Amino acid sequence: MKKTFLFSKENKKIISILNPIYWKTYTQFVGGCVRKAMEGKLTTDIDLATIYKPQEVRKILLKNNYKVLNLGIKYGSITTFFKNYRYEITSLRKDINPDGRHTKIKFTNNWIQDSLRRDFTINAIYCDRFGKVFDPVNGISDLKNKKINFIGNPDLRIKEDYLRILRFIRFSLEFNENIKDKKVLRIINKNIQFLKLISPERLFIELKKILELKNLESIKNKNYFKKILNKIYQLRFFDRLSRIKTSKLRLNYLQLLSILLVGYDKKHIFFSKQFRLSNKESDYLNFIFSQFKSLKNKSYDYKTIKQQIFFYKKQLTLDFLYFIFIATKKISYKNLKKYQLFIKKFKVPIFPISGDFLIRRGFKQGKSLGKRLNSLKKSWIENDFKLNLNKI
Repeated sequence: MKKTFLFSKENKKIISILNPIYWKTYTQFVGGCVRKAMEGKLTTDIDLATIYKPQEVRKILLKNNYKVLNLGIKYGSITTFFKNYRYEITSLRKDINPDGRHTKIKFTNNWIQDSLRRDFTINAIYCDRFGKVFDPVNGISDLKNKKINFIGNPDLRIKEDYLRILRFIRFSLEFNENIKDKKVLRIINKNIQFLKLISPERLFIELKKILELKNLESIKNKNYFKKILNKIYQLRFFDRLSRIKTSKLRLNYLQLLSILLVGYDKKHIFFSKQFRLSNKESDYLNFIFSQFKSLKNKSYDYKTIKQQIFFYKKQLTLDFLYFIFIATKKISYKNLKKYQLFIKKFKVPIFPISGDFLIRRGFKQGKSLGKRLNSLKKSWIENDFKLNLNKI
C-alpha cells in the first residue's frame, strides 16, 4: 500500500525518525488515515501508534526540529504539525477503568492489546513504513463490506466512552449503512442518556464531523439517526436536505447547521448557549434567523439582496441565498443561479451625502444634522439606493 498519501515526503520523514532501526517496528500509521488510504481518499490528519512513551516521542521530535504540543499527553498522545499535516502520536496502551468520559491508562509494547482498546474494527488497522498492513481485528473485511462493528462487546465499548454512540452513527452514515442489528440498537438506546455526561465542546466537535460528511443528505432516509440527532442537538429540518443534492452546492458545517436548526422560533439561541458556540458561530445563526424571520411574509428579490450586501457583505448574502433556496420553495433553481451571479457582480453602493453637503445646503451643525443625515440614508436604502439630490 505504498502509492498513497501515507507515503508522502512529509509522512515518510516523520515515520522514519520514529523508526530509527531499519528492521524493527517502533511506530506505525493507524486509524482513519490507514482507512482512508485504503479507500483511495485523502486526509491531512495522521494518527501514529508507537512503542515509545510520550516523553521519548517528545524528545525525538524536538531533536528533529518539530514543534510539539502536549494536548493529550495524559492519554499518551503527543501532537505536532508539519506543513499541511497534523500528527497525533499515541503510545501503545491499555485503558484502565474507563467511566464513559475519562480513563486511566497503562502503557504496553503489545500491538494487539493496543488494538483491543479501540472503538471499531475499521479504526484498528495498522500500516508500517514499508506499506505492510497489520489487521489484528479483521477491520479490512469490514471496510470492504462497509460494516461498522465494535471491537468486542458493544456495550463495554460504549460504556468506555459514550461519545462512541455518535461516532458509530457518523461512520454508519459515511458508509450509508442503516443499523440492522437489534442488539446494537438496544445497547445504544440504553446508553444514550449518558451522552449528557460528555462535555458540550466534544459533542459539538462530533456534530461538526457529521455535518461535514459528503453524503449527509442520505440521513433523510434513516429515521433512527434523525431521532438521535434530534434528541441530542434538537436538529429537526432533515427534509430540507433533499434540495442540496439538486443544487450541487458545497456547504460547510455552519451552513448545514443553520439549515437543520433555524426556524421561526429561537431554538438556535439555546443551541448556541448549550454547546458553547463561538461568537462568530452564534452571530452567523442569528443573522440567518433574523433574515429568515423578516422574509416570513415578504418575497425574496433583488432589493432584499442589495440591502443584505450593503449591511452584511457578499459572503453572508450568498449564504442566506443558499439557506432560503434549501429551506423554502421561494426560489427556483434557475433563480438561484441568477441571484448567485448578481451577488458576485454587484458593486456595493456608497451613500452620496455627507454632513458637509447638508451644511452647504443650509443645515446647521448639531444633533438635527445627524438626524437628517440618518433619515436620508434610511430613505436612500429603502428607495433601492436612489435619491434625488435636487430635492434635499
